[in-house]
This record gives sequence, C-alpha cells and structure tokens, in this order.
Amino acid sequence: MKTPFSDDILRRFRDLLLARSGIYFSDHRQGDLYHSLSMILSATGHASLETLYAAASSDERVLHAVIEGVTVGETYFFRNAAQFAALRDSILPDLIARRAAIRSLRFWSAGCATGEEPYSLAILLREVLPDPASWQVTILATDINTTFLERARAGVYGAWSFRETDVSVRDRYFERVGEARWRIRPDLRRQVLFTRLNLVEDEYPAVMNGTAMQDVILCRNVLIYFDDNTIRAVVRRLYRALIPGGWLIVGHAEARSDFFDDFEVVNFPGTVMYRKPSTAPLFDEMVALPQAPGRQWESDPPCSDASTPHADTPPLLLTDPAATLSASPPDASERETNASDDVPDLYAAARRAADRGDLETALRLCATVTEQQPLRAEAHLLTGQIMEQRGRLEEALAAYRRALYLDHTLYFASLAMAGILHRTGRSADARRVYQRLLRALAALPPNAPVPSLEEATAAELQAFLQRQLAALNAPASSGSFLERPS
Repeated sequence: MKTPFSDDILRRFRDLLLARSGIYFSDHRQGDLYHSLSMILSATGHASLETLYAAASSDERVLHAVIEGVTVGETYFFRNAAQFAALRDSILPDLIARRAAIRSLRFWSAGCATGEEPYSLAILLREVLPDPASWQVTILATDINTTFLERARAGVYGAWSFRETDVSVRDRYFERVGEARWRIRPDLRRQVLFTRLNLVEDEYPAVMNGTAMQDVILCRNVLIYFDDNTIRAVVRRLYRALIPGGWLIVGHAEARSDFFDDFEVVNFPGTVMYRKPSTAPLFDEMVALPQAPGRQWESDPPCSDASTPHADTPPLLLTDPAATLSASPPDASERETNASDDVPDLYAAARRAADRGDLETALRLCATVTEQQPLRAEAHLLTGQIMEQRGRLEEALAAYRRALYLDHTLYFASLAMAGILHRTGRSADARRVYQRLLRALAALPPNAPVPSLEEATAAELQAFLQRQLAALNAPASSGSFLERPS
C-alpha cells in the first residue's frame, strides 16, 4: 500500500500523539514514526495517512490503535538485575520490617507492557516475604496499550522473555504450555491487577483506581517517550502517589536529576533510585477524576468557605459512634485505656471511650493509633465523628477525607461529610458527594449490605440519598435535613 511521505502529516500525528498520550517523536525520530504509521495503515485499511489522521482525531478506538501501534513492548523478566537486587537486598527487607505490624504492602508497575515486570515483582515478593500468605500484597499494573494488557493477563511467555531468568526460577513459578511457552502460576497471576491508565492524564493518584498510597512504583523505560514538560508532570503525580518513604524506580536512561528534585537520591550497586522523604505529608493532593459514565470515583471536591450554618440540621453522628466500624468488639477482660503498645487494643479502647461519652480520651487514643498506624482508615473515621460531635467541623471534614483516602468503602464517612457540607452552606459540594455515593452504590446488588453501614442495604441507602438530593434542591423548610437511613 502506498503511503505518501509528508512532513506536515507526520507533524500533525506527532502533535496528536503528544497531546493525547504524551508520546513524543522528536525530529530525528520521524523515520520511526513513519514506519509505525505505515504498519498501522496496513492493519486498519485506511487509504492514506490523511484519512488515518482524520479518523484518529475523531474516533477514540482508532486513536488507541495508533497509540498501540507506536508503543514498544520489548521487555523481559527481571530486566535490570541491579534494580531487582536492590529491591531484594535493601528496599524490601526495610519495608517488610516497617510494615510487620500491619502486614500490608502496595506496589505499582506503571507502564507494565506485557506483564513481565509486575510478575517479576510478584515472584520476588514470594521469595523474600516471611509467611507470604499472612501478608496483604497489592500489585497494580497499568499500561496505555490494551493489547499488551490482554497478553499480560494471559500470562503466557516465550523463551525470549526468560533470557535473564534462571531456569530454576522459571520452572518453579511457571507451567509449560507448549514446546517453548510457559504460563505464570495462577496464584501469582491473581496477585497482579492489570488495568488501562494513561500516565499523561490527570487521573492519579486516586483511591478509586488504586494508584494512591504506594510503597514502590516502577516506571521504567516509559519516561523516555515523553518530552521534558510531560516528564515533570508525570513525576510530580508519581511523587504524590507514594507514601512518605516510598520508592520510585525508573530506567537508567531516565535518571536525570533535574526531574526528581523532590526526591532523595539513593545509590545502590549498579543503579540509582529515588525515595520520597519520610518527612513529606502523608495525605498529599489527590485528583478529581472525571464524572463520565464508567470512570472511577473522583476525590472529594474542594470546599468553599463556610457560610451561616443551618440551625435545623443536626450533625450526622450515630448514637454509637463506632457501631459501623469493622473491628471486633473488645473482650470484657481487656484493659480500657492502658492498652500497652498494642495498636488494635488502643483502637478498641478509643471506641469504648467514645461509646461512654469520654470524647477527650477517645480522641487522645485515636491520635496515638494514627501516629503508629497512619494508614488505619477506621481510626481517622472515628476521629472525624468525635470532631463532629464536638462542633469542630472543619477538622471533622479533614479526618473524613483521610478515612476515604485510605478506604473508599467507608460510605458513612461520605454521608457525614455531606451532612457537614450542607449544614455549613456548601450545598453544591454536598450534592456532589451524594451523587458520587449514588454512582458507587449502583455497582452493588440492591439487597447487599453497605460497607460501614451494614444496617442499610444498597437500595435503602440509594432511596435515602435521593431524598437528601431532593431536599437540597427544595426551598428551605423547618424540617430536619438529615435522617438516619432506615
């Protein structure tokens, strides 16, 4: 098929790819772009680059085909042995020691291609974790190329993918499925969540797509496809996606110091890695995801200054402030407020103190819990309830946001937030919170109990939310604004 060469059309494709995917073809790579587009023409059946460009500009499916056609998925297991050695010998042992109390770790392979990188991480964790079954390990793997993601989910690889992998490792963690093909073991395949994400779009970090609060992010040989401005924007978002003390691992060709000014530079044998300072704020800025159908839940909207509170809208606080939380009720023989250094006991003591109305003690115990276990969502939720009960509404909102940042299924926190927002005159913000809750509840069966509000089903809570939205849209009345879902 004839594909006439035109500097103008290649420039237009270059600009389209840069704007929509962040992939940048500099002038000296025009030949690479032309070769890729020629292959895409043959695959899509378009008559010329002009017709292909017109289709890609107006049809997301064609655009995705073009993006996939110009991206390279060349990778293999345990690529860059020095980086995996640093993970094995230094980074993971330190993380395991620091997380021994909660036994939870989060990893993100950003730009995972066909899956060799996140599966390498899963294998390494299986090797170094003490008692792996007792740990909650999350490995998120994202890429812009849906074809690559399909291959990654299948988990079947040829011999070339194992060119730097010891045969004993391959035979231990893979099953032979042909003459020279191997499939990752099902238990390891289930450990990795593959999903499409465009690193250029402002959709992360966010709780609902799993990109927040990461311990380690691998983004290797991805930044080389971006221009400098895009690299800086992506690195800023990856920084925010890490917990304090979390690690960013990039490719050797991407390790330009001016892109990573906010990080601490740490040298390991044969490689350099970047660590977010441990003194950085725990709850960094999250993005507000688009409200288009099928997109993930956005973060909480920014709030305007409070106006005159509504006197007829009582605070939304359950009679039992801790009744909706998931921790088990304490044994009667437990000590109340002197729970030694055992954080679960301290949290149980905080709940009991709140139950009997001793909010000062409950708040002090919650502060201790969140200092020792800052990722414990229910402690932030209880803090918010106490702050709301004491009339410290802005502090309550901040605590509820922290709870939702850590666990988006704490629907009670969203309900409480909406109540505060309405009572303080921020009706538009309250409306957005209710609408996001409705979208989240739509994914649950009607009779399913709602997490953190187990006394209410999804259908019952939906009806309740519809009534609150109607109240927000109606003229002010003397009736009570918020009722408890029944």
